[in-house]
Amino acid sequence: MKKLSLFVLMLFTMQAQASVFNGKVQSFKQPDGTMVDVKLFGTEYYMRGEGLDGYTVIRDAATNYICYAKLSADGSQLISTGIVYAGVKNNMASLKNNLPFAKHIDVNEKSRNKTINQNITQLGATASRNNFKMPNAPNVLNGTPINPVSGNIKGLCIVVDFSDEPGTLPISDFVDFCNGLNYTGFGNNGSLRQYYSDISGGLLDYENEVFGYFRAPLTFAAYDAMPYAVGAQQILGLALNWIDAQGFDFSTLSINPDSTITAINLMYTGYPPVWAQGMWHHKGTYTNFSADGVSTYDYNCSPANSPLELAVVAHENGHMIGKWPDTYKYNSTTGPDGIGAFDLMCWYGDYHNPTIPNPLFLNNAGWATVIDVTNYNGINIDTANSRVSYLYRNINDTNEFFLFQNRMQFGRSTYIDDEGLTVWHIDRNGDNQTTHHEVFLEHANNNYNNQNVACFTAGVYDEFSATTTPNSNFYNGDPSGLRIWDIGAVNDPMTYKLGIGAAGPDLNLQYINITNDNNANGYLEAAESGDFNVNVINNGQINSANAIVTCMAVGVNSVYVTINTAAVNAGVINVSQQVPAAFSVSLDPATPLGTQYSLRFAVSDGVDSIYITKNFTAGVTVTMSNNTDTVCSAIYYDPGALSNYSDYMDFTQTFFPVVSTDKVRVDFNSFNLEYEVNCNYDYLRIYNGFTVASPFLIGEYCGINSPGIITSTHSSGALTFVFHSDEGVTDSGWVAEISCINPLGISNVNSLSNSSLSPNPTSGITYFNAGNAAGVVTVLDVTGRQVFTKEFTANSRVVVDLSNQANGMYQLKLQTEKDVAVKKVVVSRR
Repeated sequence: MKKLSLFVLMLFTMQAQASVFNGKVQSFKQPDGTMVDVKLFGTEYYMRGEGLDGYTVIRDAATNYICYAKLSADGSQLISTGIVYAGVKNNMASLKNNLPFAKHIDVNEKSRNKTINQNITQLGATASRNNFKMPNAPNVLNGTPINPVSGNIKGLCIVVDFSDEPGTLPISDFVDFCNGLNYTGFGNNGSLRQYYSDISGGLLDYENEVFGYFRAPLTFAAYDAMPYAVGAQQILGLALNWIDAQGFDFSTLSINPDSTITAINLMYTGYPPVWAQGMWHHKGTYTNFSADGVSTYDYNCSPANSPLELAVVAHENGHMIGKWPDTYKYNSTTGPDGIGAFDLMCWYGDYHNPTIPNPLFLNNAGWATVIDVTNYNGINIDTANSRVSYLYRNINDTNEFFLFQNRMQFGRSTYIDDEGLTVWHIDRNGDNQTTHHEVFLEHANNNYNNQNVACFTAGVYDEFSATTTPNSNFYNGDPSGLRIWDIGAVNDPMTYKLGIGAAGPDLNLQYINITNDNNANGYLEAAESGDFNVNVINNGQINSANAIVTCMAVGVNSVYVTINTAAVNAGVINVSQQVPAAFSVSLDPATPLGTQYSLRFAVSDGVDSIYITKNFTAGVTVTMSNNTDTVCSAIYYDPGALSNYSDYMDFTQTFFPVVSTDKVRVDFNSFNLEYEVNCNYDYLRIYNGFTVASPFLIGEYCGINSPGIITSTHSSGALTFVFHSDEGVTDSGWVAEISCINPLGISNVNSLSNSSLSPNPTSGITYFNAGNAAGVVTVLDVTGRQVFTKEFTANSRVVVDLSNQANGMYQLKLQTEKDVAVKKVVVSRR
């Protein structure tokens, strides 16, 4: 685990809750016994406190007082100023407004991310298990798993107390809290069992076996002095053994496919004095117990103090039962959540009457009905809070679509912030911790910090389409064709129109594949031509007029692309008819391997029109995965491809030459993994041959220590690559060129294959070693603008000066009389 210098905010509170905080005010005790009110922002993974006057506050480690904070010089720490905070509600005189430092300060993103990842790891890295992403083909289903849940589920609830914090509630209260059918204790709207019965439409009956009280052998204070979650996990292990000694058969509990217990609820007395430390209530994993052929994994812990509150327990059981990830952001600087109380997995809405999950998660569990309205043209009548959502698909990518539904403030939705039509943009390739979400709620007012105007209703916000703000485009900017308009007033049911409002054609384009390329491998390479195939589909109510289909190259690399086919006349397209169209496309012989280019296909019949944009890579591309490949000309990417790789990745991949007597050669154009002196965090290991064994290890690489050019000397001609990323910082990964050489010295690579570039990434100056070639080196930015050029001679060392250029990726083009090669260079100043 990585060592962190960041001070975690430590605030002493009278009542503790594991929850999402977005400015919630809580009272804290100072060492002299006085109380102060502090706004909290964040989660159990990272928390920041502000005074009511807006200045950031922390607990001073020397005096134990809550004090105003300032930033360290490098922005990585909050440092106490020693100025004691005394703010309380309803007392303006207790607040300050003239301190000599800024309000709302926070540590930099890198430090926040390290703390977040450290705490996720400390709690058992459950987030990675529930929301693991890996790069797949566009139409492979990614994202939160489809996990149908129905029938009876039996979980385990363990109630614990301590000699210094004895339990005061009877065990019958916990039995009723978990399992009661008409439970209203402490103001809760039903029990945990009733909540899941309600949101599943009666499909799930979730009960808990309740054991307690288990008296922990140490005091609460002793457990709280242990590192975060360690005390709770020690107690959990002891309590499980105590239950086992009573003869309980753990195999009678509901079990996951991997023989782990589905749900364990650990409830204990006591008030953790420090936020996100010690015995603070949390969700985690525990793997040190097994009995009766089953073992533990997921658990959550919550207060066993009065009043018992349903929301946090319902949320944490959503992780365990539904396998749903959090949809709130652990780091608020990565864009808006935009969801709030509209989703149980973002914010509960109310501690005693939590809201329902978002429609994607309900559908994944099999608890909702989805009605496909992709090609519907007419009026929709939408019943509020009905567990019915309406689907508008992206026919070119099964991972991206829209869901919409009518929500009103009653029942389990009583505490949502607004009423009306909710529009959810789903992309299973997205991640809720980034600006490209898996689940995102489009806000009618386009202000994602204002949940009070999130819904679409009659008046100002009565349409959602390509011309509104926000618009209905897909994430790549292409029009989706979705138009919801004439949206009615808040009502049950609500009415609105879909489509164009009158009978007409509804044209769509669907990309199919590349055929008839010269070497028939399904990729277009330099100096090669091939046919790009699309289907034109009419999903409307009447036949189209004469439809014309076009193809054009767009973007900075369009200069390499020639469209050989003029517009295709698809003619009249009947209702529900598909008409194929093919466009011959050629790449210039000078197109560098790995060049990204884009084609835009469009169709119009004079009444209806639409376009789609598809991105392609020149040559064969290989993204690291658990595969064995036979290839001699390809671009090789890390698992993140054109984006940063993700946390918690482990892949092994072997490349064999096409001709058995050749040797695989891999030339790394760029390389950047998280650095650690012994490469213990993220690393790439390269083995000579097809066996992962120490005698065949060529090297282990991390940071910007690029492998350079690696050539197999094994009899098989193969190279094997092993990649690992841990829970911490990620980076840009690598781009490499795969080729093969003849062992007798006859190479299929060009005259520039022995050239090299170092360092890469660079802070501004990098050096190009020309090898035995002579020519010109040119550097282009992402817009294609030339930022550097210089001639070079054979065996020379060229200084490439990019010190005046901004951070980012640049294209370094090398050209001799007969060859062209392109390398990527990264300018990075930290």
